[in-house]
Amino acid sequence: MDDIKHAYNYWLLTSEYPPFYGGGISTYCFQTAKMLAANGHSVTVFINDSTVADFVNEQSEGIRLIRFNAARTKSADSLGHVAANSYGFADIVKQFILKDGKPDLIESQEYLGIAYYLLQFKYLQFEWCKDVPVLITMHSPSFLYLEYNQVPVFKYPNYFIGEMERFCIQAADMLISPSNYLVTDTQKRFSFEHASMHILANPYEADTKAETFSNNHPADIIFFGKLSPQKGVFKLLNYFRKLWDDGFTESLYLVGGQDIVYHPENKQMGDVIKTEYKQYIDKNLLILEQKLAPADVSKRVSNAKVIIIPSIVDNLPYVVLEMMAMGKIVLVSRQGGQAEIVDDGINGFLFNHDQQGSFFSAFNKVLNLDFQERNSISINAKNKILNVFAPDKIYAEKIKLIEEAMKKSTDSEFYPFIRSNSIIETQGVNKINRKENFLSIVIPYYNMGEYIDETIESILAVENADYEIIIVNDGSTDMLSLEKLQKFRIREGFRVIDSENKGLAAARNIGAENAAGEFLCFLDADDKVSKDYYAKAIRVLKKYENVFFVGAWTKYFDSSDKTWPTFSPEPPMILVHNLVNTSSLIYKKMAFLNAGKNDGDMHFKGLEDYESLISMISKSYNGVVLPEVHFYYRVRNNSMIRNISKTKKMLLYQYISEKHKKFYAAYATEVFNLINANGPGLTIDNPSLDFQFAGSEFLNHKLTKRIISIIKSNRLSKKAALKIYNFLN
Repeated sequence: MDDIKHAYNYWLLTSEYPPFYGGGISTYCFQTAKMLAANGHSVTVFINDSTVADFVNEQSEGIRLIRFNAARTKSADSLGHVAANSYGFADIVKQFILKDGKPDLIESQEYLGIAYYLLQFKYLQFEWCKDVPVLITMHSPSFLYLEYNQVPVFKYPNYFIGEMERFCIQAADMLISPSNYLVTDTQKRFSFEHASMHILANPYEADTKAETFSNNHPADIIFFGKLSPQKGVFKLLNYFRKLWDDGFTESLYLVGGQDIVYHPENKQMGDVIKTEYKQYIDKNLLILEQKLAPADVSKRVSNAKVIIIPSIVDNLPYVVLEMMAMGKIVLVSRQGGQAEIVDDGINGFLFNHDQQGSFFSAFNKVLNLDFQERNSISINAKNKILNVFAPDKIYAEKIKLIEEAMKKSTDSEFYPFIRSNSIIETQGVNKINRKENFLSIVIPYYNMGEYIDETIESILAVENADYEIIIVNDGSTDMLSLEKLQKFRIREGFRVIDSENKGLAAARNIGAENAAGEFLCFLDADDKVSKDYYAKAIRVLKKYENVFFVGAWTKYFDSSDKTWPTFSPEPPMILVHNLVNTSSLIYKKMAFLNAGKNDGDMHFKGLEDYESLISMISKSYNGVVLPEVHFYYRVRNNSMIRNISKTKKMLLYQYISEKHKKFYAAYATEVFNLINANGPGLTIDNPSLDFQFAGSEFLNHKLTKRIISIIKSNRLSKKAALKIYNFLN
């Protein structure tokens, strides 16, 4: 307490926290929160809890715990479960900032992208959070772990969840990884060079008062952890199959949850193992035990000869810290951060899955340890945890990083796109023909007299924006529409440009070419905008050199009341299907004129704006989406987009991919896998949804979602549900 210079207001976002969850993330958050609170800091932990109606505020061991229901935002009505949780985290943080003021720093995991929307709001210049430093601690990115667990990573929503995580990694003010291994393995699949990345081990407070168990006659060989491919269970069983077949007579105990689904067979891991290794189970050579309560762990491992951690990928598993703190002999793979904990032959043993015979050699060393050797390794293991991972040791380094993160500038001129941060010089266009900080609103107009007044009224209600309205009359013929035009021809702030009927694409291009503003947008003559949309969008466009257009969520009206929660369009997903309402975008005009003009040569009309978007992004004119409703799209039975048949869409997608062949080729593998996993992108517009169930009103009903949540939380009901699913499929 005497050594701290300042007491900080520290907020921690997590998907797991005791006593509701065990596991690595839960343990880390609990240990970190206690460590910071013990050093005089004010700590608040936010965790999603579907059992509460709104939120509850609790105090525990000097820590404020906010349990909240992410569904309180109603975002689950339009977002998938994981994305809605992330939106809920942003919403609860906003509520507490507005009530209590801004914290000094917010820390979050990257797993499941729970800080995705918070970081979106931050970088999109929302006042309540734009200058709050956000630190991301890496734990277990699903885009990496799902691959090792043989789960289809390109299947929606898995791929989109991975995109959320990747954005969190890129957008963090500071990035911390507990192990070098996790960074190295992640970078093999996702290119990121973070300006402020640090390796800092997780804290672990060993229970020095725990009972010490004798190593005189250890007997059990134990695997301790959840049964999953990523944890190396199949590798370990293959090693022991060979041992048993060669005459080894000692038993292997698999202690841990058995209900993880092995996706290639759509069966739980316990059932897969019981079938594949039945002969060894029948001989009591392989013994499966269920997951233990934390209080029962030390007793169960008291007679362990060795604890084997054979992960094929891992961060810094707490099970290794826990076992070493108890003085247990651990045998761990080099495929994970656990290899950074263990000093081979000194406080534990290492083996390498990639080296033939490595496991058997290391395992044989463990079996042949005498009492004195075992005792020496046991003492060394305890000392390693106490001397390196104790909270006071980690805190000394953590507080330095916290203070460094709080000094980070929030005035970056570059938006943290997941893959491309290229800066494009707008060349070949007359830059003189633009009025600074001025918006040109182009309204393509063909026989829309019935709706135009409502559209104009929404524009006139716009706040904090200087603009002109350009109506491009695309050869209107009905009397009402022509009469409506007359009043706008003489109205100040309006321009009407008459053209022969050439279609929507030509009308947009004509308006853009005649626009006076630095910024440009299009608004169909039957749609509407919110009063603060343009101001928020222009603020982002002015802030970032590498942002060239801004969109927003879309709310349907007239014949529908649904919300389309659009997403910042990046490859490869934007090459498979549209992620944003392209008719709602606000552009830097020069970028649109350089690369976004609508293609009038497309054989069928209706996707010119999507092609325009592909064209811009292919030239690194990237854009973002404000994650809230600002655009209102009228759904009419006779609208043009409704008259585009599936065949026409297929031909238009073919045209777009051929026109931008080089761009598609750069992402060919990802595009192929996305289409293979999810089907054609013709009808997909929301990758956050579970597309196994998308479109099913029954499965998307609130009550049904609650039932599914209950099923997933119970081992037996989950197993029964999986059997029903396999039967139906």
